[in-house]
Amino acid sequence: MSRTKKWIAAGALTLGIGAGAALFTPHAINASSNVILASVDWVTSQLNPMKSKISELESKIATQQQEIDSLKSQIGNPTTPPAEGQLPTAVYVTKSSVNIHSGASTDYKVIATKSFGSSLKVIDSFKASTGLWYRVELSATLKGWVFSGNVSADKPATAPTQVITTGDVHLRKGATTSYEVIQTLPKGTVLKYISTFVNSKGETWYNAQTSAGVKGWVFGGLCEVR
Repeated sequence: MSRTKKWIAAGALTLGIGAGAALFTPHAINASSNVILASVDWVTSQLNPMKSKISELESKIATQQQEIDSLKSQIGNPTTPPAEGQLPTAVYVTKSSVNIHSGASTDYKVIATKSFGSSLKVIDSFKASTGLWYRVELSATLKGWVFSGNVSADKPATAPTQVITTGDVHLRKGATTSYEVIQTLPKGTVLKYISTFVNSKGETWYNAQTSAGVKGWVFGGLCEVR
């Protein structure tokens, strides 16, 4: 090998060793560590919002599941339908008005109110602690429950004509307790039945007339119609 080539080889070797030393000096290592840490911090900054969104979605899903479970409970828990022939195909309202509930109890939400003589298609039944309830079809998309004591498989012949008080009750100017009291009627008072109204609170009130010709409203919870 010529003298010139030997000098070139020696120079290249020296430069290689110097570059390698520079790369593995503490300063170079610290710089590399800083780059790695910065990368980790960036990845973490991107993941944290995603984790927050996932937690938020999980919370929403849990809330929606609770709402679904609540709605399911409102539908009620019908038993196996009775054998064919035991369940009436339809029932008729025998009171001046009857509330249809979302479940087989008066504790459930009122979804509709039906007047005397209304026909209700029966699709199921449920024996609750309060008695027998029928599940009825109000439309293709709306179904509810009615207490059997308020309906009959036989169509009633006539509408109610009387309201009889079952306790001391106020005769008011309107169908809520916020209206002025006209007079107080004792238990057993017989009134002429005029009509029925269900107010925004879900209360049933009867528009009635006394024997003296005074008209007003009485609370349905303290009266019965015949």
